[in-house]
Amino acid sequence: MPTNRVEIGPKHIVEAKEAAKARAYTSRDPLIFADVVEKGLQLRIQAASVTWILKFSGKTKSLGDLDAVTNAKAARDRAQRVRNLLRDGTDPKAFLTGRDAGKSEDEAKATAKQKAALAAGFWTWERLIVEYTDGYLAKPRLSRGRIKPPSEKSTENAKKSLQTPEADGLKGKLVSQLEIGDIEEVRDACANAGRKTASRAFVANAKAALTFAKKKHARKSGLEGRSKWWLEVQILDETAVEPRTRMPLIQDLAKTLYLAEKHRRLEGRKNSRATSETMLCGLWWIALTAQRTNAALSVEKAHILPWPDGPRGWKVVLWSESAMKSKRYHALPIPPRLVLLFERVALTGREGSVYAFPSTAVRKGKEDGHLDKNSPKNLIERLRGKRDNPKGGKANETASVDLLEGIPHFSPHDIRRTFATICADLAVRGDAISAVLDHAGLETGQQMMRSAEITRMAYDYSQRLELKRMAMEVWTNKLFEECDKVWRNENPMRMNISREQARLADLARTKNADLRQGIAFSPWLPWYRVMEMLMEKQRKPLILPASAQRADEMSGDVQ
Repeated sequence: MPTNRVEIGPKHIVEAKEAAKARAYTSRDPLIFADVVEKGLQLRIQAASVTWILKFSGKTKSLGDLDAVTNAKAARDRAQRVRNLLRDGTDPKAFLTGRDAGKSEDEAKATAKQKAALAAGFWTWERLIVEYTDGYLAKPRLSRGRIKPPSEKSTENAKKSLQTPEADGLKGKLVSQLEIGDIEEVRDACANAGRKTASRAFVANAKAALTFAKKKHARKSGLEGRSKWWLEVQILDETAVEPRTRMPLIQDLAKTLYLAEKHRRLEGRKNSRATSETMLCGLWWIALTAQRTNAALSVEKAHILPWPDGPRGWKVVLWSESAMKSKRYHALPIPPRLVLLFERVALTGREGSVYAFPSTAVRKGKEDGHLDKNSPKNLIERLRGKRDNPKGGKANETASVDLLEGIPHFSPHDIRRTFATICADLAVRGDAISAVLDHAGLETGQQMMRSAEITRMAYDYSQRLELKRMAMEVWTNKLFEECDKVWRNENPMRMNISREQARLADLARTKNADLRQGIAFSPWLPWYRVMEMLMEKQRKPLILPASAQRADEMSGDVQ
């Protein structure tokens, strides 16, 4: 193999081209010009090819042919760049491909480093999303000294936020290459598109994901040794929202409940279906317990338990960890009058459901389900004269009479603030209020007991039940009192003979009503007084046989 040590110049390149054209040398016996100026640089001729190569640290790397590298000066420059990449442990192949494709040196070098990082397993933006959502949020994790069960909704929301179309430009980018401007560009694009919530959510989730990567997988993510620069990113002022302080007056809440009972079928609506008993009961339940809507409606019949050591007639309702935002089980004592609500909903609720407030229709592909969390909000919107939006989101514009005219707008979730305010005004202890609301930051001493029986979970912290009872008793008494006032004010006792006769006739019909059809609206008495009146007449609970049997079984379990 002839090797000539020379300072490669134009004449050697001409000789190489002629030798290749004549195919004077083979792969076994090539002609080599070894450059004495740039160590390791060679021009190799074999068969019809002429190639620049670099020999470095026992490795041989091709730098390109004469079409890509036309002269010795360019070859020496490329040899130096490739040698530096090899010293850094970076495969120069991507760099050379990029240069041959017309990329600048910096662009080609960045491409080479990215390919090397990917080959080494460092995270890209897409990998960060998967690791943070599916690998972290979707699994049990340690939070504030306890194992927190995963939240499917939180995982879904975070993934949706980080995969927003405005973030498509981050795809393929290494996490180690991200900068403040990358996050800000997505934030601004969302805001400019009128998507303020998406803008805020992206900033929050991107910061959380990067913090997770730095804390849990610093080396793999490529953030080892780097500052937490992402914490400097802030939301835009124009996308910020004020803390929510909206809440209905308790008098307005009572009036809303009255109107929901009275106007079950809205006047002036074509094909208007009457509000179901289950839906009405669901609204009352949310109002009387001040629980988050979805959790409130997800109560299972098997989780309505006796309270053996509690006040007479009280029961305990239990929510599993998965149903609660705090991801810990939650037990709530409920007074006798509120217990009647379960008997009312059982009269007409869909049979065979495990839920106390079953959906009126089961969605395709599902065997069972509870009332949708949006149903109470939609009911209130209908009372305001707005039609449901079939595609979700905000209700359509006003379609008929606003029955809630004069009552400021509120959502079912806002009732929680009313509960807290009323209880505080009536001197209920703050920890009792927080315990009922199951505030995520409240340490109640309730441990995670995944393997315990439902009944033992409900009663293990009976002192917390007593604490919650303080707030529940005050709140339910006050709301029932306001409801009584609304019924009286809407139908005052100062009436003429015909109205008195109508009232007596209505009461007579109520006493002899077939409860299997539900509790019909009475302008004189709210549903709970109707049920108490009938119970007094019959001197026995108005509980369905199946429910009674289940209650007996549970009582036997805890005795």
